[in-house]
Amino acid sequence: MEEDAESQETVTIAGMEKFLNTVITVTAKDGRRFRGRLTNYDEHMNIILEETEELTEKGPIKHKFVLLKGGNISDIST
Repeated sequence: MEEDAESQETVTIAGMEKFLNTVITVTAKDGRRFRGRLTNYDEHMNIILEETEELTEKGPIKHKFVLLKGGNISDIST
């Protein structure tokens, strides 16, 4: 099932604070996707997700936390 584009909200660095402690989906430049609770970020858009699932074709892979470097992030959505 394809998600409705109107139900997604693109996140910018200026709006990151309102998403602290909420679940977001992050797409890396290499195509990997992660869904987890945003617990921290910095001015370089480096982010920490806790209680994270890496969304793969074989099913989700659970991680306690994931640190994603800002330069490797292509998209963040809620």
